Amino acid sequence: MVGGLGAAASAQAHYKHHARAKNHIRLSPTKPSQKAPTAGVIQIDINPAHALNTFTPNLTLGASVDAIGTDGIPVIFTPSNIQNMLSAGGGSLSDRLYTELNVQDWHWNPTGTWSDAAKSQGYFTGSSSLGPAINDSYGFLLTHRGSTYDQGDNQDYSRITDGDPATYWKSNPYLTSTYTKESDTLHPQWVLVDLGSAQSVNAVKIQWSNPYAISYAVQYWTGHDALYDPTNGQWTNFANGVINNGAGGTVTLKLGSTPTSAQFIRVVMTQSSNTYDTHGSSDPRNKMGYAIAELGVGTVNSSGTFTDLIVHSKSQNQTPIYASSTDPWHASTAQNPLTEQIGFDYMFNSPLSLGLPMLVAAPMIYSTPDNAVAEVAYLNKRGFPLIGIELGEEPDGQFMTPEDYGAFYVQWANAIHAVYPDQKLGGPVLSNSSVLTWTDTKGNSDWMSRFVGYLISHSALQSLSFVSTEHYPFAVPSADWSLMFQEPNQVQTLFDEFSNALVPSTVPVYVTEYNLDSGPTEATVDIMGAAWHAMFVGEYLNRGGKGAFYYQDFPVQLATDGTAWGLLGMFTSDANDQVTGRTSQYYSNVMINRLWCLPGKGQHTVLPVNSSIKDGSGNIVVYPYAVLRPDGLFSVLLINADSTPHTVSLNFNDSTSHSFSGLTSRYWLNSSNYVWHANGINGYASPNGPIEAIASRSDSSITYTLTAHSITIIRGKVK
Repeated sequence: MVGGLGAAASAQAHYKHHARAKNHIRLSPTKPSQKAPTAGVIQIDINPAHALNTFTPNLTLGASVDAIGTDGIPVIFTPSNIQNMLSAGGGSLSDRLYTELNVQDWHWNPTGTWSDAAKSQGYFTGSSSLGPAINDSYGFLLTHRGSTYDQGDNQDYSRITDGDPATYWKSNPYLTSTYTKESDTLHPQWVLVDLGSAQSVNAVKIQWSNPYAISYAVQYWTGHDALYDPTNGQWTNFANGVINNGAGGTVTLKLGSTPTSAQFIRVVMTQSSNTYDTHGSSDPRNKMGYAIAELGVGTVNSSGTFTDLIVHSKSQNQTPIYASSTDPWHASTAQNPLTEQIGFDYMFNSPLSLGLPMLVAAPMIYSTPDNAVAEVAYLNKRGFPLIGIELGEEPDGQFMTPEDYGAFYVQWANAIHAVYPDQKLGGPVLSNSSVLTWTDTKGNSDWMSRFVGYLISHSALQSLSFVSTEHYPFAVPSADWSLMFQEPNQVQTLFDEFSNALVPSTVPVYVTEYNLDSGPTEATVDIMGAAWHAMFVGEYLNRGGKGAFYYQDFPVQLATDGTAWGLLGMFTSDANDQVTGRTSQYYSNVMINRLWCLPGKGQHTVLPVNSSIKDGSGNIVVYPYAVLRPDGLFSVLLINADSTPHTVSLNFNDSTSHSFSGLTSRYWLNSSNYVWHANGINGYASPNGPIEAIASRSDSSITYTLTAHSITIIRGKVK
């Protein structure tokens, strides 16, 4: 048990459960090789003028750490576990913000002040004063939560459909004109109901709370899926669904003379009554935005009897409902009992930090600018080295519009830079780089370009020191090597998305967490997971990437996504979170961090490489990546994604041809030293390492045989 969590629940707490998981599609497979050539040439361009990128491994190739079960620090961070994690050779850490995914406010410092100090409730600001070390920090449930959906260990529910008229959802006050400095019509707030299937609808029943909407519209979605297919359809007002003289109270609104068949219904609000909510007039934020106590969707008959299609419940058995934003108001009694974020002092002082700069998060979507400023102040007072600060996490997972996230970003950035003008800030921390949203009035449905456009229109693009995304390209339960052929294009698309959104080329692209899949599938622990990992790193560096953080460092138990058992990470663990075995991605981390690259500091140069090795369908099947290390050695990483062995020669070129000369080192991972055996929660690898190695003399006549489905590194001097 970890902090009251059972073993399986403890393991699951480490995994991302993205609200947009349906976007992680399994791409169409390519027919595998039937007959492959027996030899091929790898051409490596060593002309310094043609270099693709430079990087320092321990600052560029790191790992992500995430939330853990309550009181889990002494259980997870044992000397043995730490030794195992460090042995993989990763660099800087990326601290993930789990609370944003659970619609909670993160008390990064358990000590702080409340806006309603007498009752220990309201809006919380962590203390920037230096005191005892912060080892544990926690998320707090929001009193006026709007969304039902569950991510990770969240057990909360929407107050819009909990059946209790005394509770209510309230939108975020920081999206009102007082803070955005623009009309509220530019940030319409909405609540959306998913009825599960198309139903006949001709009425809604809204029990308004304060502040209520004076102007609002009730709409239905004309397409198949308003949430996961947002460009194939549109929001259409019901015939009688537009209200411009709302007076609050309980309203049963007949939407038309005949029922409309619809699955997705939303109420869009554009003008507030600005009347104070139940928390009174002591804080002006209490009157900003919109509040709904209960919402019904259904039909009304000729006698005025309303039949509700929504399930109202104080649990996640509610009819699914989503909200554009949620007021971060909460109480001191609302701490999440299941999960904690590792405290700043513990993380920065841990051996895992290696004393390197860290990428940290600041709560934004469910917090306040004052809390973010206090966090930055605390980090600066402690002198903790920072790569930068990500603002929020996965706004697309919260189904936020890019304009609303942009409004938050501008406010938070302005507040932080007013005190710390040189602090590097970034985002938007998308769950995957290519995100589409409901089309705006200009016909634009690209989330990222609209976010950047918002920053440009508000003279705030200079506050974006880096752009960030997560990268989970495939949803695949078991190994399908044909997907490997598609990863280079996936990485190119990632960079193109930011370029097409007019992010300046000087702004670095960080991938702040990544893995093959977002769930614990078998493919990640199969050798394919290691090969994909090596390919992603090579492709990312080839395109100029400056910071990629593998997900994740911690040992976890095997878990299932419903079809297969696996995990995201380098280590299997027992029920007490102790390492019991190494996965294929442990070995890919070692090969990248300790064998391909020179461990520790030092600038590496990324070299252009071409492969002529293709299968019978014309797909490149041997993927090469090369670096010139600061010790003068050329290091070539070769991934054979084919089910057939291939023999290769390596040719180094500037104005003339060169080859490895003298003693070279060769390392490999293949089925001779790693095989995963699926056995449910008891799955295991046998053999399970070590990475095999050989040293031999090389010259221009030497060829190398790459076994099927393998990773190979060849390293030496070039003459």
